[in-house]
Amino acid sequence: MSAPVSRAPVLDVVRRAVEAGTSVTVVGLPGSGRSTLLAQVRDAADDDGWSVVSVPGLGGGAERPLESLVLAGLVTGPAGALGAMATAVDGVTRAVSGGRALFLLDDVEALDDASAAVIATVVARRGASVVATVRPSSRGNRPVERVLAGRDATVLWIPVLPFEEVHRLASELLGGQVDSDVAGRVYALSGGLPGIARSIVLEARRAGHLTKQPGGWVSRRDLWTPALAVTVGRLLDGLGDDERDALRILSVLGPSEARTVRRLLPWSAVVALDDHGLVRFVEEEDRSLVVLFPPLLAEHLRHLGHDARGVRALDAIGTALDPGGDTETEFRRPVLGSPMRWSSSPESSAILGRILRERSATRLLVSRDAWRHEPTSRNTVLYLDALLTEGAPSAVIREVLDESRRDDGAEPPRFAAFVRAWEAGYQALVLHDPEGALADLARLSESVEERESSLFDAIARHVLLVVALERPGDAGPEVPGHGSSPTGYEAAPAPYPVDDESLAAPGGILTQVADVVRLVRGESLLAQGRPVDAWQEFSAVSLPETSPRQDTASLVPQAQLVSGEIVMATDRSMRLLDEARGTLEPGQIEPQGYVVALGLFLQGRLTALREHLTSIFAIGAPAPLRPTTRAGLLALASALSLLERNVPSARSLVSQLDAMRLEAAFSPLARPAPLLVALALESGRDAREAGRSAWDHVSSLADRGYVLAATFDAAILVDLWPDAGRAERVAGLAVEAQGSLLPALGRYLRAAADRSVEKLLLSVDELFERQLVTFAVRAHVVAIRILRADGATARVTEESSRLRARVASAGEELDLLVSALTPTEELSARELEVARLVAAGLSNREVAEQLVVSERTVDNHVYRIFRKLGVGSREEIGGLL
Repeated sequence: MSAPVSRAPVLDVVRRAVEAGTSVTVVGLPGSGRSTLLAQVRDAADDDGWSVVSVPGLGGGAERPLESLVLAGLVTGPAGALGAMATAVDGVTRAVSGGRALFLLDDVEALDDASAAVIATVVARRGASVVATVRPSSRGNRPVERVLAGRDATVLWIPVLPFEEVHRLASELLGGQVDSDVAGRVYALSGGLPGIARSIVLEARRAGHLTKQPGGWVSRRDLWTPALAVTVGRLLDGLGDDERDALRILSVLGPSEARTVRRLLPWSAVVALDDHGLVRFVEEEDRSLVVLFPPLLAEHLRHLGHDARGVRALDAIGTALDPGGDTETEFRRPVLGSPMRWSSSPESSAILGRILRERSATRLLVSRDAWRHEPTSRNTVLYLDALLTEGAPSAVIREVLDESRRDDGAEPPRFAAFVRAWEAGYQALVLHDPEGALADLARLSESVEERESSLFDAIARHVLLVVALERPGDAGPEVPGHGSSPTGYEAAPAPYPVDDESLAAPGGILTQVADVVRLVRGESLLAQGRPVDAWQEFSAVSLPETSPRQDTASLVPQAQLVSGEIVMATDRSMRLLDEARGTLEPGQIEPQGYVVALGLFLQGRLTALREHLTSIFAIGAPAPLRPTTRAGLLALASALSLLERNVPSARSLVSQLDAMRLEAAFSPLARPAPLLVALALESGRDAREAGRSAWDHVSSLADRGYVLAATFDAAILVDLWPDAGRAERVAGLAVEAQGSLLPALGRYLRAAADRSVEKLLLSVDELFERQLVTFAVRAHVVAIRILRADGATARVTEESSRLRARVASAGEELDLLVSALTPTEELSARELEVARLVAAGLSNREVAEQLVVSERTVDNHVYRIFRKLGVGSREEIGGLL
């Protein structure tokens, strides 16, 4: 049930409760990390000087009294009834030495009655605190009530892990870097429960479902294996036959409306499963869906096949939902495409991810059938999209593309051009052969009419904006009506007029080339630092809802964000992301998720960012032909991992980002170079080479007029590995850019390059005002570093206090960004030693006795500590340390 993972926030809650004299009941499913948490509580209590007694719940019930205490080594075997009880009380009392006492009871529901009575007696006599773990179904049972009788107590449900913790767990178990898709699939199957995630990883590796490639561990198969029956069996422990039958029916049904479940099952069985923590209710505006949790449970039960319970489940469903009856419409399983308002919680996201994978498999079958019966360009593109989403081998996709060439003559060339455009994008963005794709596009452009030629030129330009080439100075082909230089774009002309011949049959794929050209022009404008013009271009694109690609749906808020409307753009993408979840449109989940993540990061909303990234990766709905959005998510996830000192996860994420070989010229924070510098610094390695390489890339971006990418990368690097000359150059480009965001970053870059504290502090205020909170905090840190280097102690104290006040008022774990202001940098070795003792709760006199110095000396140390750290109380010292 345990797993080697960090549960620091939960641990802090338990510690504060115990310090306040409140006992804690920790509730969680098998595999949720209850035992690991209890072990961490023990370590922390030992460090704090508590007398700790641990008792595992291994009792066999009333027929073997005191068995739990005997197995814990606290008493010897009982010889008689009352005498044994008295002896047991004395033995447990002796185990609790002087001082504060803490009992840790694992699986307290399994304690035998006699052991529970003995522990309750000692707890009452000593005024001891209790931390007990319990399964959801056992809350309020007799051992729990007996031990906690008369005590102040609270209940704490163990939360699921965030995505980056599951990613780190997988990396440590496999001993190498793990593809984020693999980590997302582990999350989706485990629901974020660490013990279950651990079992999934180990069994998948043992079964060969996980394989190690040069870039890390990947999986081409589902991660379920029959060996997971042991893990599932622990979840089912304590269930009766009715509940087990109910599980089989729910696993066959999948997520279903509550009224459908009522038709099939006695509600008492659903209540029992809910009490055991094995179902979740996903609420919508007008209905509630019943789903099994964790998703592994439904997956495993579906794999069992037609055993006796499975046959009975199918019969029950067939009888209740007879398609020939009048209740077919009323009680059918909800259509997967129907609008729903899915919760963004990790549990709901994991469930949604499994549903999307089912839908993807169904979509593949439907599109294949349509393509075989009518191999039009539209059906070909839809089938290719479905194959790519399902992870089909390149050989299969190549067969479809070859077949489409044999059918080219069946349609006008302008329709077939979109299949060739899809092929070029696939070759460049998925197969990582941009040079070959560009050569094919150039050849196609020369052999077709002007309209199709402009389409191929636009696709080539898009490839150059997205992919990093061996020849970074190559500006690429011209976009119709404009020069080839990235900085040579004029105001966009009116699009081509729309006529009936420019469209396929009603509901078919749009072949209005002008919209594709306009979209790529908007990407180029955004890359140049002209987000307002780009916003207008994207807004003018008029693709119908039936079009397979809807890139502008997320590019509009992305341009809005870069223009400076950060809060509005983030809110807009949040609404569109909710809509994509509700309508089960996987192609929009990652693109909108990236814009939301970017907005949260810039605003310094790190807690919300962690929850959001966990949700997006748990869903696992990649957009393979839009790799910049996945790159952005990887970059932001690795940045958050680095802030949390989660180096294994950060290293794996950065490696995957680096392997994508993307330029992502129109995407903020989607390139690996700055993160490689941060990773080198965090890992204690020499960062000089990484720093030089990162600034070289920034200069290359600036040389090609990619102001957006150069500005964001430089704004990260100037804090990590400054280069004043190149920062000043990028600043000159950024302050001339459109909108308010890039110029604000440009002024920050200029102030940092000048090492001007006053300019930096002005920039801090501007960045806060522009909602660029993350950069504002880092700018403030840079200013304090300069003050400290100049020996301006009073200003250091003043600005440190000002920054901490801002960070504390903002919340959202913004303190992760002020790691540079650690006490070890501001205090002497002796002052740091005194500070740690003060933070541990010792008085000045106790500190003096421990260090064998005079109390007056300690008074002077404490005064200097208060002054240097800019704090006003001893409690604040503890918070900083």
